[in-house]
Amino acid sequence: MNKPDQEQIDHWIITAREGIEGRWKRYKDGFYIKEDISIQCMYTSLALDHASLARAKFLNGDPIDEARAEFSNAARCILKSFTMAYDESDPDYQGEKVDLSCNTETIAIRGFNYALMAADFDLAKELASWFRDRPDGKKMDSEVNHYAHDLKRVLREGRVKAWNLLKTQFETYTAKPPKRNDYKKNYFTLTTALFGIVESNEERFNQGLMMQLEFYQGDAQGENKNTDEEFICNHAVALANLGIHHGLKVTAEYDTLPKGLLIQK
Repeated sequence: MNKPDQEQIDHWIITAREGIEGRWKRYKDGFYIKEDISIQCMYTSLALDHASLARAKFLNGDPIDEARAEFSNAARCILKSFTMAYDESDPDYQGEKVDLSCNTETIAIRGFNYALMAADFDLAKELASWFRDRPDGKKMDSEVNHYAHDLKRVLREGRVKAWNLLKTQFETYTAKPPKRNDYKKNYFTLTTALFGIVESNEERFNQGLMMQLEFYQGDAQGENKNTDEEFICNHAVALANLGIHHGLKVTAEYDTLPKGLLIQK
């Protein structure tokens, strides 16, 4: 496993903890209200801090339960943004003040990933029950929107009910595979792995994981270089755990898919 030096790990842990503490302090001090900053955005930003702490704690060799607890915290922060938008029983329900920019497909996918990295499948299912297309009609690109809903369907309704739509999406990709290393290629890799899960096709599942891991190297050595995300591919770990949960074996091997983050069955 490719591993950062201890000084880097220590820095990431300190920075993440300071980020978490700082956001809560500003929240309690009323900073966000005074500056007219969405509390939902505070939660989605807090999720990034908890996820960073989770990855850093794993890289530090801390007990896996501690890392997973932080991934769970990250997922719950994303969940909070969605319940603030859609759950009238939430004490912080936003009603007409809702900030739907904090309820996008990519934010939901991030939350699903964190819950799956935490191996908390009940939490993943709960978040899936609150994710929906924005009521104002705004959607992200079709590839992103479809994957978010496909993953939601697998988490909430199980593999069988997700099969037909995922099959259609997968066939659309394979009929004209994306050639450029862009977001379309990214979602092709994820759809391949997810379709492998729903059809219990271990070979396709691992093929999709490897496609994602190879694609992710562009980010790992690019915008995520010298961060904790250089060493861990969230999408791949999340889908690997989902596949294991459904009885598949992970044979894909890559530095950014650390075996220590995978559930044992």
